[in-house]
Amino acid sequence: MTDLRFPSVAGAILALLLFASNGLAGDSTRVAPILGPAPRAPGHISGLPGGGPRKLDLTAGFNVNGNSREQVRQFYNSVYTASEGIPIDSTANTSNCTAGANSAAFENAVLWRINWFRAMSGIPAAVTFSASESAEDQSAALMMSANDELMHDGIPPSWSCFSASGTNASANSNLALGADGADAISGYICDYGANNTEVGHRRWILYPQTQVMASGDVPAQGSYFAANATWIIDANLGGPRPATTDPFVAWPPPGYVPYAVAFPQWSFALSNADLSAASVTMESNGVPVSVTIQPYATGYGENALVWYPSDLDPTSLSAVFPFNGADTVYAITISNANTFAGAQSFSYSVALFDPALRGADFVATVVSGTNRPSVNENNPYSCTPSANPNNTGYQWLAAQSTNGNLTDNALNGLTNFTISPSPSYPVITTPPDSSAKCFHLDHTNPVPQLLQFKEILFPATNTTLSFKSLLGYATTDEVARVQISTNDGATWADIYAQTGTGGAGQTAFAAHTLSLSNCAGQITSVRFDYDLTGDSYYAEITPNVGWCLEDIVLANASQLINFATNATGSTNLDFVPAQIGNWVLEARGVIFNQFGLEWSAATPLTVVTNTAPTLVLLGSPAFNAEQAQIPFTVMQGAASSFQLLQASQLTGPWTTNASAVLSNPVAGSSFLFTAPPPGATTFYRVLAQ
Repeated sequence: MTDLRFPSVAGAILALLLFASNGLAGDSTRVAPILGPAPRAPGHISGLPGGGPRKLDLTAGFNVNGNSREQVRQFYNSVYTASEGIPIDSTANTSNCTAGANSAAFENAVLWRINWFRAMSGIPAAVTFSASESAEDQSAALMMSANDELMHDGIPPSWSCFSASGTNASANSNLALGADGADAISGYICDYGANNTEVGHRRWILYPQTQVMASGDVPAQGSYFAANATWIIDANLGGPRPATTDPFVAWPPPGYVPYAVAFPQWSFALSNADLSAASVTMESNGVPVSVTIQPYATGYGENALVWYPSDLDPTSLSAVFPFNGADTVYAITISNANTFAGAQSFSYSVALFDPALRGADFVATVVSGTNRPSVNENNPYSCTPSANPNNTGYQWLAAQSTNGNLTDNALNGLTNFTISPSPSYPVITTPPDSSAKCFHLDHTNPVPQLLQFKEILFPATNTTLSFKSLLGYATTDEVARVQISTNDGATWADIYAQTGTGGAGQTAFAAHTLSLSNCAGQITSVRFDYDLTGDSYYAEITPNVGWCLEDIVLANASQLINFATNATGSTNLDFVPAQIGNWVLEARGVIFNQFGLEWSAATPLTVVTNTAPTLVLLGSPAFNAEQAQIPFTVMQGAASSFQLLQASQLTGPWTTNASAVLSNPVAGSSFLFTAPPPGATTFYRVLAQ
């Protein structure tokens, strides 16, 4: 085989950098941009956007308490991941020099990513986009893509797709080739490359005074690479510095930080300070880390000291900051910073962690209510309140459970699957061993190929996934994975992985059976991921290249259908099921009015036909220093169990008193709950089940 690809472009670009995200944010590989030098501060601010009072929009007020592991974890899993995988839906066409425009959702995702990094850094995170500058940035991105080169100043009119608006934007923007949208923003914070020792792109994104930015993006098209231009200089340059969490701006910032966004180069920026003679010490869990300080450079946002652990090479494509899976604390001390107040020292700590893992401060959301609701009736449910101070409401999800057993031998096309990105080759083909048909995944483009079940599963302990697999010609950068997600695709975990051999690979199918028991009782998505973890791949589309799959079987499986969501301002929901049968119910908090937190565990329900309701008459409660007694009588119907609910106000939220003890003085009718005294005004309710 000769069609082994190493992606490359001319001019300023040497190769595309693929970052493994280790399942943190959807797809297992992210393309990071290659960057030229960052733009320097202009000599004057006339004509720049953003003067006057601060403008606010939906992203106004992004903030996070960096000292709270759970808040940072939720901020990453809900807001950062929300900006992943948004379709660009671009009308740009590089081949005919059409700058075009992109979807509003895509632009919002870029803005979310910018404000996420700013909030994590403890600076104002309410940046808005200027429509006029975004249009200019679109022209700038078009020029960079068309010419396979990055240039801020002195762009010659002979360039393909040259425009005056694009050249103006180039002088005031971060520029990138090889990625677009939110991925480009993360690339600017990483600031990879030998020509970015001053991390100027990062310093502009994290400049506290900035209120208005803009962004333009051109997707990869044919031989043209994706490009991004992000306008980062507004009329507030050099203006009054707003209040910030710390007197400095560091990346990674003090507090808890998801490990995937801690890049090799670390930085410490301080307004109006001379850091040319400053030094830094770094310790990892008390062990000194040898560091190398980069050459000092001014003219990029706030003055900054930049360093990296000496055993890392920040110019290497493969350099990533080490992380062993456990929370790791780094103690940083900056000494001899020359400020108006004289030489000063600053100390802070950074705790790198895996946001896929819950910490000791995690509080689960729990749904309370009957497990046998009545059809077409109001059935009251409540969930535990979110502890996140940015919580603005709640979402509820209900779905019916039905048979999910499935057999697919690839004879019916993609009836049971979705595939992304849309391939340029036949997905259904005759396999190398000449059996009937198979699904074929290949890397005609250097991105993961994802074949995902349309069924949303609700596995039991005996649910299995079986399939036959043939991994043919594949490099060691190409990996065949089977993955599951129990959080609506926010993160994916491998349950099977096979790495290419670098040569011909398998010539016959091998059978595999995987258990989904670890997902029992959870809403689960399943996909086949033909992943790309590096920069080499086979691009031929013959069946003996890439990954072939056949005889896919889901057994002992239930699937969820008829999903319905409901937004509420409180923790309470009246659930009105339209049909009898098996259902599941989940709840979660929402932060900043639009970003959902982690769903609660799925609560299985059996919806039953209307029968005579169980009527309960509560007697007068009695209290003494030792206990509270709540008597009640069953006046009509019957119930198999009772729960004592309590609330501090009549409107709820209602929680189950797990300490209450139930007795039955008169068999079948008269009951008594005994519980510890509440110590404050308390309302009680008896739930019959």
